[in-house]
Amino acid sequence: MRQPATVVRAASAACAILTAAACAQGVDHQRGAPTTEPPGSSIGAAGQRLGEQGWVITQALDFNADGMADVLWNDAERGLVAVWLMEGTRLLAPGPFIPGPPGGHWFAKTSDFNFDGMADVLWRHEELGAMAVWLMEGTHLLVPGPILPGPGGGGWFARAIDYNADNMADVLWSHGEQGVMAVWLMEGTRLLAPGPFIPGPIGDGWDVAAVGDFNADGMSDAVWHHAEQNLMAVWLMEGTRLLAPGPPIPGPIGEGWKIAWGADFSGDGMADVLWNNAEQNLMAVWLMEGTRLLAPGPFIPGPLGEGWVARTAGDVNLDGMADVVWQAGETSQMAVWLMQGSGLLAPGPVIPGPLGGG
Repeated sequence: MRQPATVVRAASAACAILTAAACAQGVDHQRGAPTTEPPGSSIGAAGQRLGEQGWVITQALDFNADGMADVLWNDAERGLVAVWLMEGTRLLAPGPFIPGPPGGHWFAKTSDFNFDGMADVLWRHEELGAMAVWLMEGTHLLVPGPILPGPGGGGWFARAIDYNADNMADVLWSHGEQGVMAVWLMEGTRLLAPGPFIPGPIGDGWDVAAVGDFNADGMSDAVWHHAEQNLMAVWLMEGTRLLAPGPPIPGPIGEGWKIAWGADFSGDGMADVLWNNAEQNLMAVWLMEGTRLLAPGPFIPGPLGEGWVARTAGDVNLDGMADVVWQAGETSQMAVWLMQGSGLLAPGPVIPGPLGGG
C-alpha cells in the first residue's frame, strides 16, 4: 500500500533543499498526500532499473534538427550516453561516449529543454533521487546543467516532455510503489516550478508507463498501467494539474504485455500506445483518441531471434508517423522498423550498437 506520510516527508525534504520561493510555486504537501495505491511495471520504468547492465536504448528523438529521430544510448552503470544520428533505418553517424554527472548509476532520457530544435539529456539518479539537464548540440555536450534534488527519497522515475506548451521540456516524476506522480516545470537547465503530488488510479499496482500528448493541446499527458490486471488509463493533464482522468482500458489479450511507449503513429497529432510482449517477441500499436481506444492494431512479430524488446518509438523517416526501435535485450544490437499507423511498413536491418558493455 502507498504511504501518505512517506510522500509528505519526501515533499518536505525536497522543499527544504530547494528554496522557499520554489516550493511556494508548486509543491502542495496536503494535496500531494495520496490516499491508498502503488506498484506497476513497464518497459519504460522496469527497463531502466539499477539491475540492468550495459548499453540500453532509452529514447528516439531528433538531436541534429533534421526532423528525423536519432537514438540515445545509455550505460547507466558507468554513467555514459552516446547519440547515434539516424537516417531512416540506417546509422548515419555514431557519436562519442559522453560521461554523465560524477559517479555511476545515472539514467538518461531526452527531450528539447531549450527550444533549439535539438534534443537534450535528462539525467536521473535513482538512489539519490537527483536529476540534471544537459543541453546538447547534436552528438556533443553543449552545457551541463547543475544537479537538482528530486522529490525526495529513492524510487522516483523521471521522463522529459513539454507539459505547459512553452516548447521546452519539463519533467514528469512517478513513483511506482507509492502510485503517485508530479510534474516539474523547467526552463532550460533550471527548475521553474515543482508541481503537486497527484495520486494515480484507485487501487494498488498502478504506475506511469508512458507520456505523450493524447488530445493535441500541446501539453503532454500521462499513461498509467496496471501490469497485473493488464489495464491502462490515459490521464489528460494541464500543466502540473490533472485535467481529466480517463477510464481503465483492458490491454492486449494474453500475459506478458507491457506499455513500451507513447507516440503519434497515425499522424493525427495525438499520441498512441505501443505495446510490447518481450517473451513472445510481439508488438502492437493501439491508436488512441484522447482517453479512449480508437483502434487496436494487430500483433506484429519482432526481429528474428530471441531477446528482442521494443524499446521506444520516434519518427525516423520524416513522414509524421512514429516508428519502432528494437534492441536485442542481452546485446547492443538494434533495428528500426518503419511503421504506417498500426501496420508495419518496412523492417530495417540489424545494426550493431556501441562497443564496451551490453
